[in-house]
Amino acid sequence: AELSFSRRGRRTILQRGYTSLPAQIIRPFYWEDDGRAYLYLLTPTGGMLGGDRLDIHIVLEPGAQVCLTTASATKVHPATDRPAVQTLHIELGAGSCLEYLPEPTILFRDARWQQHTLVHREVDSRLLLVEAWSAGRIARREVFAFTSLETALDIVTAGRLSVYDRLRLHPAAYPFQRLGLWAGHPYLLTLYLLQDSPPTSTWLQEVRQRLADHPGPAGLSRLATPGIVARALADDAEALTHLMQVLWRQVREDGWGETWNFWRK
Repeated sequence: AELSFSRRGRRTILQRGYTSLPAQIIRPFYWEDDGRAYLYLLTPTGGMLGGDRLDIHIVLEPGAQVCLTTASATKVHPATDRPAVQTLHIELGAGSCLEYLPEPTILFRDARWQQHTLVHREVDSRLLLVEAWSAGRIARREVFAFTSLETALDIVTAGRLSVYDRLRLHPAAYPFQRLGLWAGHPYLLTLYLLQDSPPTSTWLQEVRQRLADHPGPAGLSRLATPGIVARALADDAEALTHLMQVLWRQVREDGWGETWNFWRK
């Protein structure tokens, strides 16, 4: 998928959109007067199989504002040898703002998943990026039965590496369900927020309070570059989704002083 956005007058437009299976997009729509473009990234194939590859390239030209989500969870099916792979490359121009809020990735029994996210951003751009994971089909009591989950995230700000994050899970080799690791919680949410203005320190306590209200383990850290990263574990998808919505609203209303609308799917 190739998505390029630019600012035209008061609106952000999809200047170039190209997709091929397993990805599709729908036409952007607009809620607020600031011209932010909202759109869905769809995967109509029913999931990712071993050997499948999904490459997503998102470019925001200076001043563009985009909020992007997926219509449903990404399902990763069993794989015998080769993993399913997703790459996400984001480029943020000066004064641009991207909110990338995908639904959780569900790792079926014997699934293998590799994901690499690379972000290049200018100093005065804003990025709200979410990663969410389900350790199996929980209703079937299929938990931590996947083969492997390997993710890499690199965020480069003005040519310098500012965030480096790695996650590698092989449940058969390490008991991630034990206390001190995933502690029996089958859902994981990670939220990255990078922005230079307004500084996140002015409302960091409010974010901590929202995490404290969450029923599962959660934590918040400042980044070396202006920004924060929050992580939380949850017992069910509803709690995970609720926390993501709460934090997203906190960022919009308290962090940016902008209107937030509940995005029903």
